[in-house]
Amino acid sequence: MSKKDTKKRYIVTFTDAAIDQSTVSEILDVSVNTMQDAVEFMATDAEIGVNDVLVFEGLGSTSLTMSEAEADNLNNDKRVMAVEEDLEMTIFSDDSVNWEENPFNSGSPETSIQQYYQQGYQKGISDLYAKILQDAKSLYGVEGTGQAIPFPPLPFPPIPFPPLPFPPIPFPPVQPIPWNIRLVNAPGAWSRGFRGQGVKVAVLDTGIAAHPDLVISGGVSFVPGVVSFNDGHSHGTHCAGIIGARNNFIGVIGVAPLASLYAVKVLSDAGSGNTSWILAGMAWAKNNGMNVVSMSLGSSSCQSVAYTNAVAQLNVAGVTVVCASGNGFQSGFPCVGSPANSPGTLAVGAVDANKVIAPFSSRGTQCCPPGANPVSISAPGVSINSTVLANAYGIKSGTSMACPHVAGAAALVKQRFPFFTPAQVRAKLLSTAADLGVPGNDPVYGSGLLNCNAATL
Repeated sequence: MSKKDTKKRYIVTFTDAAIDQSTVSEILDVSVNTMQDAVEFMATDAEIGVNDVLVFEGLGSTSLTMSEAEADNLNNDKRVMAVEEDLEMTIFSDDSVNWEENPFNSGSPETSIQQYYQQGYQKGISDLYAKILQDAKSLYGVEGTGQAIPFPPLPFPPIPFPPLPFPPIPFPPVQPIPWNIRLVNAPGAWSRGFRGQGVKVAVLDTGIAAHPDLVISGGVSFVPGVVSFNDGHSHGTHCAGIIGARNNFIGVIGVAPLASLYAVKVLSDAGSGNTSWILAGMAWAKNNGMNVVSMSLGSSSCQSVAYTNAVAQLNVAGVTVVCASGNGFQSGFPCVGSPANSPGTLAVGAVDANKVIAPFSSRGTQCCPPGANPVSISAPGVSINSTVLANAYGIKSGTSMACPHVAGAAALVKQRFPFFTPAQVRAKLLSTAADLGVPGNDPVYGSGLLNCNAATL
């Protein structure tokens, strides 16, 4: 069998995004009976067969198996915009996770408060004895008569504390705010009431695992044969925590702690997935009224027509698309990767705690044809602590971690300006970023460091 006859999966993108199935059937020369609604079909546990033709309603794309010769013939049809291979996409983060124990060893709020209360009670007793000791020494002195007042030895043995009645103590401990959340000035937006409430954010990733610091509003899986959107990798859970970890008294807090998180599993638990899976996730986000899509994934390749077209359709539907720029700067493809290089996205680069670009962070467009989207904005992406599997917290690095900061900020802007279009959300975030690098917009940092407070003024 010649190379031209080898069968593989392709994505066909049509010039008409609203193309109907009968026209698709005519162009592809396939039976309507073999065609399936991609979102509906892939959300089941069915495996994709070689004869299955998947139609991404509303995106103007179709996935099917054919030979290279057949693909070449389709490219000559004026109704077809492009025929591209169904490429593999991967996560944009470091897989070597530095796991940390859950500081409360339990997902139970009651247990957490009980432990906090016990610690505070013991400290209060210890401080009381120390004060008595100090006052007594001040009153009687430590020299003179030679008579010594016996004091309990230090440190004092623990004193049992009374059991804590529930509901919990009226003044719970303050939520720790991670350095990266402070760096993007999210607390400034919170102080004025903007925490992402009422905004739907779809996390297109490896799924989201149950975690005491996260509230999952819904989700779906487009990984073939997998129905659950549960995360078996931890990447999607980590990104979700950066976007919307809750403002409680444990762990971390996200940029938009009141945003509604939706788990859209488009990558396997190994951290990879096909373009067709991701297009299904994008179509689902469009059809289900998402306001923001966060995509910490991609490949080291130039812009894809299928992604560019899908992003355009999501933008028209009011969905702001945020993508990681890629981790390939030190590789043979240093430019912004796909789909972040698709016009209409917010392509996010990664900086460290000193606001310096991470050495891995992809930048520039010189690898690709004219029109590729450059880095739009920068956000923290080095040594970011967030939610992971088993109710724990872990540290990861990558533009995957920078991306959800901007997705969370987009949710804040959308709450502040509910009638903003994606173009206006994008413009607001870029115009209020703190300039980094050479003055003005540049290919390394884009518009500069994300500033949530300024973006919501």
